[in-house]
Amino acid sequence: MPKKSQQRKQKGRVTSRSSKRASTKKSTLATAVKKSALARAKALEALDSGKTPRGRSGVSQRALLSSQPLAAHSLRNSDFPNTYINQISVSLNDPDHRLTLSWTGPNSLNQEVGPFRTSPGAGMKGLNCDDAARSRRSGTKCTPKGAFAVEGFQRRLNSDSRATFVTWFMQRRGIALHYFPIVPAYAASHGCVRVESEHVAQLIQDNSQVDKTQVVVSGTWTKPPKQWS
Repeated sequence: MPKKSQQRKQKGRVTSRSSKRASTKKSTLATAVKKSALARAKALEALDSGKTPRGRSGVSQRALLSSQPLAAHSLRNSDFPNTYINQISVSLNDPDHRLTLSWTGPNSLNQEVGPFRTSPGAGMKGLNCDDAARSRRSGTKCTPKGAFAVEGFQRRLNSDSRATFVTWFMQRRGIALHYFPIVPAYAASHGCVRVESEHVAQLIQDNSQVDKTQVVVSGTWTKPPKQWS
């Protein structure tokens, strides 16, 4: 074999090995970044759910205080618990992500029903939160699609004191309905349903019942301008 041809072949093998090594490095780095992002997402879920990443109780005194519902239920209807919210319907459709309330009981016809504006979860970068199964997974930062019972109430989220009048519907993932001052016309939260009106968020908390009130999340989620990383 001519010397020049042999040199070209050897050079080609070296270049190929270098490309493979570079590709492997990029793949390893991308995997590490994804794992790190997932770990951060799960840590946030653990903080808001009131548990450490290991699943044991790890709530600070401040968190314990915030976990108590507001003492004064100033928006509770006079016939509660006979009249209460039996379903909270959340649409994932842009731009308003409408929330409506269904009431049951003797005074149900006299109550506010909506629709009210909200903003659901933006999801982790590259994820499609419109997939129902994926939306329910831990660490996705998607608002879970489906029907869920209200699990409890809290004054504010442990991770952000601006999020108030918290009504849990998937507490193991730190997912709730709550008031938040920033409610854009696209999905923007870490998975919770941000409610634009503080009045509405309190109305929901004051008139919902654990295990009896259902939260139904449906509609079509649209990828927002920015997702979490």
